[in-house]
Amino acid sequence: MKIRFTASLLPLSPLIRLWTWSRVSHCEFEFSDGIQIVAAMEAGRIIATRNRKYRWEYNYELDITAEQEQILREWCEGELGKPYDYTALAPLNVLIPRTKKHWKDHKQWMCSEFCAMGLDLIGIKLFDDDFKKVKPSDLYRKLKECPVAREITKEEQECILSTI
Repeated sequence: MKIRFTASLLPLSPLIRLWTWSRVSHCEFEFSDGIQIVAAMEAGRIIATRNRKYRWEYNYELDITAEQEQILREWCEGELGKPYDYTALAPLNVLIPRTKKHWKDHKQWMCSEFCAMGLDLIGIKLFDDDFKKVKPSDLYRKLKECPVAREITKEEQECILSTI
């Protein structure tokens, strides 16, 4: 199973990357069977999909058990349809006050908080409970140091794509 970090040329992606000083603006889960569960900004909610492609992708393979993947998948499926947290996008939340006060509040999700919470549920605790907001760049940095996550190299990614 993977976590995909992405960036695109769509208008919000460069703004999010600039605001967070990051090369990524989005993240999502991709399960072993290819189903992607995404806190989708454009859909305004959590969706399940397949074959989403992005201009730039940075993939992390997670060394987790089949049981952990199943627990994560069931939780993600239970979150389908929950709203996207657009208030998280405002820089420093000056223009639009954020309605969500805590990253684990599951009334609505920003992509990185959704992924961080899913990992937390299977024992991969990357953020303290009192952390305010998990941005894609925060999760990307934390996974670089995580012993159960391994970044898939560009060469490996190209090899995977050539076999599809």
